[in-house]
Amino acid sequence: MKVKKILSVLILFISFYSIAIAQKVDAKGEILDLEENENTFRNPIIPGFNPDPSICRVGDDFYLVTSSFEYFPGVPIYHSTDLVNWELIGHVLSRPSQLNLDTTKDSAGIYAPTIRYNNGTFYMVTTVVGPKFGNFIVTAKDPSGPWSEPHWINGAPGIDPSLFFDEDGKVYMSGNMPSKEKLWKAHNLLWLQELDVNTWQLLGERTIILNAADYYQKGTLLDRDNNNYLNSIEASHVYKKNGYYYHMFAMGGTGHNHAVTITRSKNIYGPYELDPSSPILTHRDLSSTHPITTTGHADLVDTPEGDWWIVYLGKRPNDGLRFMLGRETFISPVDWSGTWPIVNPDRKVGRSELIQIKPKNLKPSKNTVNDFRDDFTESKLNLHWTFKRTPRSEWWSLNERKGFLRMKTRPNKISEITNPSYLGKRLAHFNFSASTELDFKPNSEYEEAGLVIERDINYHVKFVIAKVNEKKVLRLVLRNGPDNQDEVIDQAIITKGDIILKVTGEGFLYTFSYSTNRKDWIEMKKPIDCRDNNFYKGGKWTGAFVGIYTSSNGSQSNNNADFDWFEYKENK
Repeated sequence: MKVKKILSVLILFISFYSIAIAQKVDAKGEILDLEENENTFRNPIIPGFNPDPSICRVGDDFYLVTSSFEYFPGVPIYHSTDLVNWELIGHVLSRPSQLNLDTTKDSAGIYAPTIRYNNGTFYMVTTVVGPKFGNFIVTAKDPSGPWSEPHWINGAPGIDPSLFFDEDGKVYMSGNMPSKEKLWKAHNLLWLQELDVNTWQLLGERTIILNAADYYQKGTLLDRDNNNYLNSIEASHVYKKNGYYYHMFAMGGTGHNHAVTITRSKNIYGPYELDPSSPILTHRDLSSTHPITTTGHADLVDTPEGDWWIVYLGKRPNDGLRFMLGRETFISPVDWSGTWPIVNPDRKVGRSELIQIKPKNLKPSKNTVNDFRDDFTESKLNLHWTFKRTPRSEWWSLNERKGFLRMKTRPNKISEITNPSYLGKRLAHFNFSASTELDFKPNSEYEEAGLVIERDINYHVKFVIAKVNEKKVLRLVLRNGPDNQDEVIDQAIITKGDIILKVTGEGFLYTFSYSTNRKDWIEMKKPIDCRDNNFYKGGKWTGAFVGIYTSSNGSQSNNNADFDWFEYKENK
């Protein structure tokens, strides 16, 4: 007996010692963050405005889509073979006939797409919020496109739709909807219904598979005596494993209370039992100054070898409460060898981390979602460029002046619900620089062209060439809220034609400078500090962009702005 006892103690000691070696802990016994090395990667995997990720795998290839709201083309689609490095390969909604955003307000438009693959066909289902509200599906044989015209799903309520292809050939659509009898403002239901993908008609009766009211004010695992945790149940996805249907969803709203949980049932229509460890992913009980907040809206995927991973949205706060980059795409490992999936099982269980261990035995992939340069030598616009709303005329050209992007100076303004002469690139880093060289000769005091930092129609900074009192000037202009007009922060007279404009970001501080000889830089006197104004409040569901812009501010114009190149890079 003594020998057995000694052996048991020895085994226990070795186990604890092994864990201690595998991961460093602090004086309180809490696991320390990993260090970056060749065996780790850094979250987010797709930085900048890329919320509501959905993912699927086809063989060795992974495909991921995110929400795009009022920006066009809609629904960026990324490809990877290693889950860490991603390449933008196209947009699902790339034609004006697919997506009408003409009068779409900021943070409306395309919500929460889901991507799935079945029998040689890719499916993307999403919601459009705006003058026309509804859920629709598009399909493609090649994920880089072209994708079909929308198939509208009549009778599909709510937002955040998803698709599930069962082994018996049946297809199901799920989503959320507001309760008709609301017990509180954000009281939602989750529904499921069979779908015919030949006629695009819903079949049979709609089944409510979760009602948030069942957990309201009951001190359960879901509400934890905090009713806000039950707000806005959404992001429904169904999976099947070992004979069980698993239904995963987000809850708490897409703010600090955001969380992910999961249920299961032998019958796809339920009743469903709740994972006793719910939620499986959340940072709602952590400080708002944590490096990652608002984790939620997730999707699961397995690798060819059967390892599981979860993608989800999160935010990186600049200083705790204020955000500039928007909601980004993160990823964490999952252990699904037992009954329930466990997120980040070998480290901080149920948490996201900035540094994670790389997936095993996956083919290396290239990364094109960080630094970016365009010399405008191609015949088509680079995939990373984004419009505000749907362009109805081709007001840009890569052919009229070879090696330049020519943009027509039109009356449309970036401060209006319209499609301005503006092309934006997602900001992806706290510390960055963006620069462009342009040739622009304003013919009137209404015309301007240059760089823009944009959150929405009410919050943006313009660094533009203009004309004042018959002189060519460079102006730094801030619009800071729905009740404010453009405010000229600084102004400098310039005499030469071509000019290089640059904005340098350091957290919330944006410094603007220019050069007329490619080597000497002149800083504008006053940088923009987003902590001193409400600039960070713009873009309710979106993030910050930096881009190139020209406008005649409501007046007719025959002028053009010619951009020689544009470059965006992280400053480390």
